[in-house]
Amino acid sequence: MNRLWICFLAFGFCLLSLSAQAQTPKSKATARIPTVPRPAPEFLWSGVNGKVRRLRDVRGHPVVLIFAENPNQKQFIKQIKELNRRSKQLATQYTLYFAAFTRETGLVTRTDIPFVILPDPGSVADAYRVGDFGIAVISSEGNVDYA
Repeated sequence: MNRLWICFLAFGFCLLSLSAQAQTPKSKATARIPTVPRPAPEFLWSGVNGKVRRLRDVRGHPVVLIFAENPNQKQFIKQIKELNRRSKQLATQYTLYFAAFTRETGLVTRTDIPFVILPDPGSVADAYRVGDFGIAVISSEGNVDYA
């Protein structure tokens, strides 16, 4: 049942990202679709107590990792609205949320979802091959289900 909700969420994000791509003008060079790495690339963050944690430390929990240029980017705000709608369902699965701001830092506003901001978002974005905007859904087993 947990995988079903994660897949449903990933499908919703996929539809949102496809609609956003359809609205942007196409360049002459077609962008390559990134391959999804398995298992999920490791990343670090600092907990509230200052202890450095790793992705593998939270294995057993689904993880939603959102990449954006800054917290005020329009695409990011749209994703937050969608997550707000689904957060009660995801909260029952103890889903963890991470934000990786690749250009400007800041707090995530307009939501009650507790985000963790990554300290080195550029290298994490490179590891997940998502560029300046993207979403990765990591299963409780530690695999990337969607990127």
